[in-house]
Amino acid sequence: MGERIAFQGRITIETSGEMRKRLLNALRAKPANLSVDLSGVSYIDSSALATLVEAFRIARKQGTKLTLAGLHDQPQYFVQVTHMDQLFDIEAQEVGA
Repeated sequence: MGERIAFQGRITIETSGEMRKRLLNALRAKPANLSVDLSGVSYIDSSALATLVEAFRIARKQGTKLTLAGLHDQPQYFVQVTHMDQLFDIEAQEVGA
């Protein structure tokens, strides 16, 4: 299946540095797949999105498939309105989830 890393709360310019550290640590092991679970995230800003794009580029370069999971509400809207949903692999929501 691969690695899974989960985030919680609001990811903004103040907290995206911690997100970046955790993503880079997970990618350092060069897993075949890395799922980024955002089901516990209520809000993201452009710095969080930039951090995810950076992780995506690193993952692609090293052959890791990076997938976003659990997108909902504002984070899902923000990813769609910026057309980043065309860049990322997004895990389908489970029915009843």
